[in-house]
Amino acid sequence: MSDEQARDEDDSIRDEDDHDLLTFSESAIRLREEIALTEAALREDPTSERQAALNARLNALTDALHRNTRQAGAKPGEKGFLDYAPPGRAGAEGEGRS
Repeated sequence: MSDEQARDEDDSIRDEDDHDLLTFSESAIRLREEIALTEAALREDPTSERQAALNARLNALTDALHRNTRQAGAKPGEKGFLDYAPPGRAGAEGEGRS
């Protein structure tokens, strides 16, 4: 096996295992890009079936962008990752303490 073949196999494995988290800003950028692409596809006079699918996708993307914006405004994790306690769990701030 050549070095190039081994590298190609490693890249495909890495792509499958890539679970990188996006920041709210990065995900908003990607959502806006997908919204623009979907709107462009709608302007191309698609068939009625394709138009329905694109409209459903556009609605889902728009809803996701609104959720993302709302969650970003709440600034989750502002205290830091190690201080995070999920809501409703024992030990969460203000719970189970006297």
